[in-house]
Amino acid sequence: MSSTNNVSLIGQITSQSQNLATLRQQLNDLSQQATTGQVASDYSGLGTKAEPVLNLNAQQPLIQGYQDNITNVSNKMTLMNNALSQIATVGNNLVSAIQTQLQNSPTNVANVQQIAAQGLQTVEDMLNQNIDGQYLFAGSSSSTPPFADNSTLNSNFNNQIQSWLATGNTSALTTAINGFSATNLGLSAGLATSGNVTTQVDANTNVDYTVKADGSGFQDLIRALTLVANTPYPGASNTATGPDYQNLMNDALTTAQKGVTEVNNTSQSLAGKFAQVKAIGDQNTSDLTVVQNQLSTLTTADTTTAITEMQALQTQLTSSYQVTNIVSKLSLVNYLTF
Repeated sequence: MSSTNNVSLIGQITSQSQNLATLRQQLNDLSQQATTGQVASDYSGLGTKAEPVLNLNAQQPLIQGYQDNITNVSNKMTLMNNALSQIATVGNNLVSAIQTQLQNSPTNVANVQQIAAQGLQTVEDMLNQNIDGQYLFAGSSSSTPPFADNSTLNSNFNNQIQSWLATGNTSALTTAINGFSATNLGLSAGLATSGNVTTQVDANTNVDYTVKADGSGFQDLIRALTLVANTPYPGASNTATGPDYQNLMNDALTTAQKGVTEVNNTSQSLAGKFAQVKAIGDQNTSDLTVVQNQLSTLTTADTTTAITEMQALQTQLTSSYQVTNIVSKLSLVNYLTF
């Protein structure tokens, strides 16, 4: 055989070998698709789809992270709104009790005092609501209980009430207790410098859901409840009189009503933020579904089509082996071990 023919034969064999290698790789890819249902086992096998798949895979954990934040903050806001509702109920109960007492007689004083004392305990408990030790009404200082000192609170009021019983000066008493600071009312000193609490719920939105225990509505209710709980009806040995007591209860009534209004306003504001968070969560869920569907479209193989193409390729590969055998005078077995 001439050298030219040898070169030509070698070229044919080389070309046919390359063609067989390509067909075998295609067959392997189709076999994997038929077995796993995935287009490829890694990004390199996705070709032009690799970049969009990378981008979509990067979006998934971000959206899921926002959803985790939403779940966490929704749980917190639900507890906070429940607490605000109970605090408002305490205030309304006090208002009703004072109004009943004012309309009737001093014989209801002990009952009003008991309602106020129990209500004060409820308010203190609600302000110290927490999840896993993170206090909900403490702002950014969430590791510190916002209501800190019941003893100091009652002592401060009792000192002023004793002075009132001795002098009958109702104006001096109300001025003093209205001037009490948050710490005088038993609240944590750290609330004054505690920052806001926020959570990121999507790429562009941070929701501020801060409600601190030193808010004016809470302070007003603590004032009214503590005053009523600790103030006895004046006796014969006191300078203060029955009318002085009634005036004092009227002042407590006004303070309690104001506190209830402020707490209800706070609750409505928080409910609005809860609705905002829920709406964004619904959108995130929709976005996550879109991302997952796009990923599925790009990465999921049609196994039926893969099997059909694989069968056709096997036929083509068998024919190519036969051609190679003829060209190289090698058997299929020898070629595969070549």
